[in-house]
Amino acid sequence: MLKTQLSLRDYGYLKIELLAQGINYDDEFLQAYSQRDNLLEKRRAYGNSDEIIFSKETKVPQEIILPENIVVAVNYRSDSKWKLTFNNNNFFITNSDVSIPIKFPRRPTFYNSKMSNGTNVSRYVTLYGNATAAMFSPGTCYLWSKKAECKFCSLQPTRDEQADHEMYIKPEDAKEAIKIVLEEDGDRIEHILLNGGTISNYDLGFNKHIDILEAISELEISPLIQKHLISMPPKDFKLFERLAKTGANIAMDLEIYDPKLFEEICPGKASDYGRDRFMEAYKSAVDYLGRGNVYAGFVAGLEPAESLIEGMYELGELGVVPAINIFHSDPKSQLANHPRPSQEYIEKIGHHMSIVYKKYNFVPFLKNTGRNSLDTEAYLQCYA
Repeated sequence: MLKTQLSLRDYGYLKIELLAQGINYDDEFLQAYSQRDNLLEKRRAYGNSDEIIFSKETKVPQEIILPENIVVAVNYRSDSKWKLTFNNNNFFITNSDVSIPIKFPRRPTFYNSKMSNGTNVSRYVTLYGNATAAMFSPGTCYLWSKKAECKFCSLQPTRDEQADHEMYIKPEDAKEAIKIVLEEDGDRIEHILLNGGTISNYDLGFNKHIDILEAISELEISPLIQKHLISMPPKDFKLFERLAKTGANIAMDLEIYDPKLFEEICPGKASDYGRDRFMEAYKSAVDYLGRGNVYAGFVAGLEPAESLIEGMYELGELGVVPAINIFHSDPKSQLANHPRPSQEYIEKIGHHMSIVYKKYNFVPFLKNTGRNSLDTEAYLQCYA
């Protein structure tokens, strides 16, 4: 049972519980939430983390903000004991023992703005985690066409049925969109993220990502706002030198550290790129970008905790920061019926993340905005 007076550490553990169990809500809550135009609606650019598929017209929450500014994804689960409620003009997350006041991110001004071509800025940029301006281009992964996608991924069906984002973003459009975002909501933006989709020519795709980052870098951006790229690594490691000149850091998602499970769960990445090349890419990227500026993305809950922990320490020694999302079973993914990780499993991962972050003085990939990850909380030593 949670204590009445909660500390930062307590809220860090509550986040673990919410990611393990998901969050429940009903029509009464949704009615109250949808009536508030100033609150952020969930947008699905690359996956659906909810138990069911809501219509595009249904306004559901994307994240909650716990006290101490802990951001948590709202992954809907009908059987969760944690439920969102509305009472006396305030929102809470409750179970049978406790009711905790929460906040929701406000809807950004730029969602109502237009590009010079008449398109909504929101088709190019999504607000993520209350403070990250995120773009997704291309909004596809060629491994789906080969039926070799990562088995936890729901990108293609989500894009086909729920997303309202541009599929390909040109560098000049990215620059214009981010300029509008910073003019209208710059006071809240801490990160600019390009989440790069995957084409079969890894080097061509990587160059296209850098084209976008270079265009954005022509803007006058506060040094307090970090630039980030999520991408498959290139095959030509010299391209990391070009990336370094943009000032962005990079996350490259191996997903699974255990070699055999990597081949089973990520068949396309395993066959078309390979685990050994991934490890070499991490080392090379550190050479160009520096220790602590290269991140390895993993999904916690699909391999034994021991192998993932081993990977955290091995990569940490190389100067690579573990960036770990907690598995959620997405509808229409191959692992739609796979069980979510237990609270005990996630706590173990969080504990060792805290050790690694402190030992190597690492900073989270998207500090303060990671809704499905424990990176910020590990950095804050919630689980030490």
